Amino acid sequence: MKKNILFIILVTALIFSSGCFDPFYHNPYFKVDESGLNWLEIYHKQISGKKLVRVRIDGNGVIKIKEGTSPLVGDEFAHDNLNENWKDIRDYQLTVSRDETTRIFQELINNGLFLEQKKSADSPDGTVIMAFGNIQNHTVYATVYDPDLYEHLNALVLMFYHPQPKRK
Repeated sequence: MKKNILFIILVTALIFSSGCFDPFYHNPYFKVDESGLNWLEIYHKQISGKKLVRVRIDGNGVIKIKEGTSPLVGDEFAHDNLNENWKDIRDYQLTVSRDETTRIFQELINNGLFLEQKKSADSPDGTVIMAFGNIQNHTVYATVYDPDLYEHLNALVLMFYHPQPKRK
């Protein structure tokens, strides 16, 4: 009995020391299951101006789009109500099937959403794209520099965001 316990301890120690098992490693490529708990927010910000577009995709199929220069676009709990742009916010909501959101999330995973982003030169079109979310208990909080993932997220924003003329 003692030999079995010693053997198990020895094998476990070898696995940990050899690097074969890392309890903190999360595979950046995984299968997405349909879940209302999955969500992703994409921030699309122009570098030259203050305009921000935020697209939130929930696993239940609800897609919320906000645009404008108000602090409320980037932070729903903003308290700077004396800001000159406080009222410059437009928002609307779409609903798609849960299968569609699962497919969108899977495509993002396949395009490297959870890979570590290495800082590179500024984007060629003068915008910054950031992604925040939780998909299958994997979290992302990153500014996107990878050109392929950048283009994929940009296309996703443009798929749901249709600029409207500003009301006066």
